[in-house]
Amino acid sequence: MGQTAARHGAVGAAGLACAFGGASLWGLSFVVPLFMTGISAWDVSLGRYLVFGTIGAAFILRARASGRGLTGRQWAKAFVFAATGYYGCYTAMVMAIEAGGAALPTLVMGLTPVSVAVASNLRTRETSFLSLAGPLACIGAGLVLVNLARHSQGLGGGNLVVCMAASVAALAMLTYYLVANIEFLIRNPELTPLTWANATGCALLVFALAALGARLAVGNGFPWEGTPTGAVQYGLCCLILGLAVSWLGGVLWNKANALLPPTLAGQCIVFWPLSGIIYAYVLQRAFPGGREILGMSLIFAGVVWGIRAAGKSSRQGRAAEKK
Repeated sequence: MGQTAARHGAVGAAGLACAFGGASLWGLSFVVPLFMTGISAWDVSLGRYLVFGTIGAAFILRARASGRGLTGRQWAKAFVFAATGYYGCYTAMVMAIEAGGAALPTLVMGLTPVSVAVASNLRTRETSFLSLAGPLACIGAGLVLVNLARHSQGLGGGNLVVCMAASVAALAMLTYYLVANIEFLIRNPELTPLTWANATGCALLVFALAALGARLAVGNGFPWEGTPTGAVQYGLCCLILGLAVSWLGGVLWNKANALLPPTLAGQCIVFWPLSGIIYAYVLQRAFPGGREILGMSLIFAGVVWGIRAAGKSSRQGRAAEKK
């Protein structure tokens, strides 16, 4: 019994480490576009997913050469996830930032851990909503406090209707992807986190090549032409977004999904917006004030609270199965 508990603890620790690593890499998606002045949301996504897709395709071709391939249904799901959780979501988020600044999109996307945990639990019912209410309220309050404090000059400016619509669309697509991806990996244990990340990358490569072809067909030239961002700078930013954020972040997140209960994995996505905020402080060489520190403390308290609640539900479930 002691060895079983230790094994569950080790798996949980590994899962949390993978979730933290993957979500922290995803946090770079908030700040890298700041180094791509003049580049549109579509072209940021285009470069990011050309890189990610090329990496994924290289791995998939190697796997097919050795006789290991995906089924047609698995490929179909990869394309659905690529269209929603990656291309659609990120393009909508960057559009929201362009329309109304970073404040409102960051605040809305910061609610992802709450939306994912609720949506996941609605489908699995693995944890009572009463036990989730406290942790999620704590996380939500912390995120709101951090974002409102950080953007204390207000959420105004730009086209707020477009900004809000794009932000909500991005949140909805990301929530769907994160919940469905967890369920898919549970139902398909033969797929390794690396294989599934590469398959999603292949699907994204198709979308990215289609977008590039459409761009060149209308004579728009390359994304960096006519912008302050040069070809080398654009390429480096896309390399970071495609290799580190999308590919490595996706592998780590898929691994976390395989090790953690769905509701707990949903709460761990909080590290994504939180890391984005921390990166922004580093870039601005600023230090968070009292309200930001309080908000971050509430977020971490909520995550720890959620981990304990998920662990308690898991133990109760195993006890019930033994009876």
